[in-house]
Amino acid sequence: MSDSSGVRIHPVIVGTAGHVDHGKSSLVRRLTGVDPDRLREEKERGLTIDLGFAPLELPSGRLVGIVDVPGHEKFLKNMVAGATSIDFALLVVAADDGVMPQTLEHLDVLNLLGVKKGMVLLTKIDLVDDELLELAELGVREAVEGSCFEEAPILKVSSQTMEGIPELIQALDAEVSHLEPRSAEGLFRLPVQRVFSKPGFGTILTGIPLAGSIAVGDRLEVVGRGLESRVRAIQAYGSQVERARAGHSTALNLPGIPVEQVRRGDVLAQPGVFERTQKLELSLQMVKGVAPLTHGEEVHLHIGTLETMARVFLLDKRELGAGEKGIAQVFVREPVTSCPGDLLLLRRMSPARTLAGGRVLGTFGRRLRRFKDPVLEHLREKEKSLGSPRERLLLLLSEAGAAGMSREIASGRLGWTLAELEAVLASIREDGGQGEAIVEEAKSGLLFHPASVAREIERIQGCLQGWYAEHPLSSTVPLSLVREGAPGRVLQPALDLLASRGDLRFLPGGLLQDPSREDRLNSGERARLKELQAFLEEAGTRPHSPAAVRERFGPEGESLLEALLEMKGAVLVGRNFVWGREAFDKALQAAAQVCGNKVGGVLEIPKLRDLLGTSRKFLMPLLEHMDRSGVTARKGDRRILRKIPGNP
Repeated sequence: MSDSSGVRIHPVIVGTAGHVDHGKSSLVRRLTGVDPDRLREEKERGLTIDLGFAPLELPSGRLVGIVDVPGHEKFLKNMVAGATSIDFALLVVAADDGVMPQTLEHLDVLNLLGVKKGMVLLTKIDLVDDELLELAELGVREAVEGSCFEEAPILKVSSQTMEGIPELIQALDAEVSHLEPRSAEGLFRLPVQRVFSKPGFGTILTGIPLAGSIAVGDRLEVVGRGLESRVRAIQAYGSQVERARAGHSTALNLPGIPVEQVRRGDVLAQPGVFERTQKLELSLQMVKGVAPLTHGEEVHLHIGTLETMARVFLLDKRELGAGEKGIAQVFVREPVTSCPGDLLLLRRMSPARTLAGGRVLGTFGRRLRRFKDPVLEHLREKEKSLGSPRERLLLLLSEAGAAGMSREIASGRLGWTLAELEAVLASIREDGGQGEAIVEEAKSGLLFHPASVAREIERIQGCLQGWYAEHPLSSTVPLSLVREGAPGRVLQPALDLLASRGDLRFLPGGLLQDPSREDRLNSGERARLKELQAFLEEAGTRPHSPAAVRERFGPEGESLLEALLEMKGAVLVGRNFVWGREAFDKALQAAAQVCGNKVGGVLEIPKLRDLLGTSRKFLMPLLEHMDRSGVTARKGDRRILRKIPGNP
């Protein structure tokens, strides 16, 4: 991507780190010609208080961003806000001062926030002789042992005399050329760094996007605040651009958002995608040389550009000692916007000191119980899954369980675009033979983990087996039976999957059938069914009751009647009468005859009673049955024919 001048913007952020007054800001001014100290107080005190941003054009034509962080302990929270976006770090150590407390804490922060590449700069070399310079270098080598700077080159520079500055620029250009640019994949997320208003433009929000890209004209929201606006203009490193992406120091003109309602720590994203949470599941790495982190301890939590209070609940240890790893759930005081894989820092309240780095494993979960093997195993699986999109999606859906999850919610919780989600779904479908195919409900589009569907299928099969045990001659099961006690939304996709396998059929009238039971009667049972059918047909228009069937056929009468009804050889009219199929069909034809075999014809009940040779006792339930089945309908005090029996 190029800015308006044609310079190629490289999506890499270079950041400074180091103790106060070790020359970080002076170095940035020499490299870029820009003073990163923008605040009046910073200029008056000669001290960096907040983050400063400056563009650096390298000899290769690449344009990268430099973030200058404050070195004073009081402003470490601002340093952390900048460090979350650093791709390449410059650890600055003054040769006349050597390694100092904030040098070490900044080094901890960079390690904990996943910075992998960098170089060490020994500054102010014009103030020391060769012996002191050598001692300073030895001190640095000792301090960076075991860190991301252990193999990093040490360059010696002076911002006053310019000694070493040309070599630094060449070295930076070479290092940046080998850095993999930050990916623009994922949903756009920008932690807000600065908020201000500019006459004629309105609200300006700045920061470095963590993921995704955005273009002029797109809509953005301040997550969780109900504020939304179209992007009027975008600047990257002071130049107008049409699109901003992860790894660019970006300013967005959002005139529809009141400046007083946004602050540092808020997150900009596409509307309706992300949710805020107050629960985070974390893997933690403690720094060395600190007192243990105790269960339930309250800490400062830094994530993105937000600082808030949080309480840490350790799940696998009673306390977490210096240098140890652990798993925890934190409850944050202020809702945060986060995705699995995000990095954060925990700092002790008193004395103020960085305690641990954390990686987000999950959000929105229930409160977790300590020392429970299933809980810990699940969280360890989530940690392993961070490098596998497939496993991340499967674990997310496993947590959704029988409720399933929409694509939109899954997209927001994973931080993926819908297109990226579809690509992962497609890859899982291709490997569906391995038993990990995600199941989708056809009507709603909800996604279900295969294990959730398998559990529901097991429940459905249990319902069928129970029904067949009580109704041995039946081949169908009422759908209402399996709906009772069905959890969440998983019933329908489970039924559809059984049907697609040929293990289940949907029949009219809200019935299910196990195909293996379609032809389940032996010759003796068939003979008894013929007897029952003849018994019902002999009754004609004065049908028998179910009780009469049980009296006539004994204990098996109920099962025989269920089977005959299922086979459409009989019709249950109301609760009290069972008509033979032939007699029932003739009664419907008689009703149509009385109506002149014409839809809309009036049914004269006395005529029908006389034609059938029956009584009111049997006729009224028949008429009500015809109304319910749509053959006839009440219209005022009359009953009319709605359809000709036998016609669709």
